[in-house]
Amino acid sequence: MQLIRGKIHLKQIVSDHFPAFSEGHPTQITRPGIPLNIDKMLKCGTEEMGYHHYRCETCTYERKVPHTCKSRFCPRCGVAQTDMWIERYTTLFAECAYQHVIFAPPHEFEDYFRVDRRRYLNCLYTVVNRTLSDWYTFRRYLPGFLLVMHTFGRSMSWHVHIHVLITCGGLNEARTGWIGVDFIRHDILKERFRNNFLTEISRLWQTQNPSDIPPGCGLLFRKRYQEKITTAVTGKTWYVHVGERLQDAGRVVRYIGRYTKRPAIAESKILGYDGYAVTFTYKEHRMTKPEVETLSAPQFLERLLPHIPDVNFRVVRYAGFYANRLRGTLLPLVFALKNSKRTYAEAKEHLAKLSCWWRRRVEAITRIDPLYCDICLIPLTLFSVVYSVRKADPYG
Repeated sequence: MQLIRGKIHLKQIVSDHFPAFSEGHPTQITRPGIPLNIDKMLKCGTEEMGYHHYRCETCTYERKVPHTCKSRFCPRCGVAQTDMWIERYTTLFAECAYQHVIFAPPHEFEDYFRVDRRRYLNCLYTVVNRTLSDWYTFRRYLPGFLLVMHTFGRSMSWHVHIHVLITCGGLNEARTGWIGVDFIRHDILKERFRNNFLTEISRLWQTQNPSDIPPGCGLLFRKRYQEKITTAVTGKTWYVHVGERLQDAGRVVRYIGRYTKRPAIAESKILGYDGYAVTFTYKEHRMTKPEVETLSAPQFLERLLPHIPDVNFRVVRYAGFYANRLRGTLLPLVFALKNSKRTYAEAKEHLAKLSCWWRRRVEAITRIDPLYCDICLIPLTLFSVVYSVRKADPYG
């Protein structure tokens, strides 16, 4: 058995084993998002995804630039999309202190997130938004915050939680000034999170469509079982972690950026692959040293694939003065109050002037402009664009 050394690509593991896995585990790939994103990842960077075709106007030199898949499941695109997000929001985030907060419901509810994903994951977004709204509405200010859903822990285990980045303070009710907030009471958030979650999930239970319940999951929707777990979790301390206060907006964006677009495992964590088994490392919280785990390739896929989001499911969401419907009106006010470097209009103008992100990334690494003719040393001209017949999935 020959160990494959050097950088191990997730694409290779999936290409080797997904066809057999899909035949042997048909019930685990019933969600349309799984085969869609597998197909996109395997074709990423090839002409099957489409391409831009450039030519030199004075010689025969030409270059085809294949399109990437833009899938969160693709490690290559996950890194690129994260870097693009960081670049954009380093410019568009308000210059103020931020707080990182994590909301995680008790494990007793995690099966519900599996059986009716879209409905119950959206429920968690609603609950977290409402919990934070209870906090800042009572104090009569409007912060800006974003929410990022994770369904995985560091070992790729099923662990649903939401990361929130929230401004320490916000606009006053008259939208004329800034109200600073020095801290967020985690004990109050825990109580409100528990109450709001139990209220919302009880509503979903009462309106659950029996036809949407997968075979073998009927127990989860029996009233006595639901009463049992509700009683059990009511007496527990719910997990709400209020992290360190982050002062610098640029650092804030880089800090939270790692949570926004990445897949469930980074390729740097895969230590070995021999064609049959995958060895990877991870470090859980409170561990003094990283753990190393080896799984057969089918077991590895079985743990990895549930973390592919559903088609068109928005993993990153914005609220407060960052909400899409309020951003155009309120962010200029926030910039006027908090940003000393440039106005909001200047920030948007700066982003609009930036050239193609892919082109700048290649040029930064190779010191060579990829859209210049290697022979004539003049800019290439776009000759044609060929698109894939498959539409992109805009989730995330």
